[in-house]
Amino acid sequence: MFLRSFFIQTVWNFKGLLSVGICYALIPVAKRLYKSKSDYKKFMNRHLCFFNTHPYFSAYALGAIAKEEEEYVLKGIEVNEQIEKFKNALIGPLGAVGDQLFWGAIKPAAILVGFTGAAIIPNYEFKLIFLVIFLILYNFPHLFTRSMGLVRGYRSGYEIYRLLKIENFKYLNNIYRTIGAIAIGIFTGYFLTSAVSADWLAGAVFISSGIVAFFIRIWKKAVYWPVIIPILLTLLTGMIIP
Repeated sequence: MFLRSFFIQTVWNFKGLLSVGICYALIPVAKRLYKSKSDYKKFMNRHLCFFNTHPYFSAYALGAIAKEEEEYVLKGIEVNEQIEKFKNALIGPLGAVGDQLFWGAIKPAAILVGFTGAAIIPNYEFKLIFLVIFLILYNFPHLFTRSMGLVRGYRSGYEIYRLLKIENFKYLNNIYRTIGAIAIGIFTGYFLTSAVSADWLAGAVFISSGIVAFFIRIWKKAVYWPVIIPILLTLLTGMIIP
């Protein structure tokens, strides 16, 4: 299941989103629990229904689903719509925690560290070291979540909702946000001092662009405009002043 979880997004589609990938990852469970062809088909149909969540945190769902399918078989109970309801209830919490943790903290921090090292260090070998650091920073929590998500999901079963709170991952979240803040501070400071030492006008444009981006972010609460407007401001300044 762990290896199959890497292919969850392979057959992503607008009808079932991750349903085919989830079903593919659960096939080892079906082979172990259901020997008759009719039960096997019922299992497949059950898990080809709509499902969507964060691809890494889907491991929690896989483990919990495997646990409940096993419980039904061991107790000799006919599987009903309870598992489908359980899956649907997991969509929101898994997606919310996964998006906040990975897309909101881990991925930006890892990219900023790699980009900062590659940008400010002239030595080619050290650039490669920062590339390795970037890959480690991102893939350590990624692989840990895929593997331990299966284990924790299987141990918890229906009680998995207790784990799916961002507060349970606050230390990891805070660590990566701090790493990202340090990286962007180093990057900004380096290019600010470089711009000022090379040309006072370039430094002034750099500072004014940052101030404009900051206030637009506060005023508009948007992501794209604080990036687009400083770029346009810089291009306009470059065309007006030779």
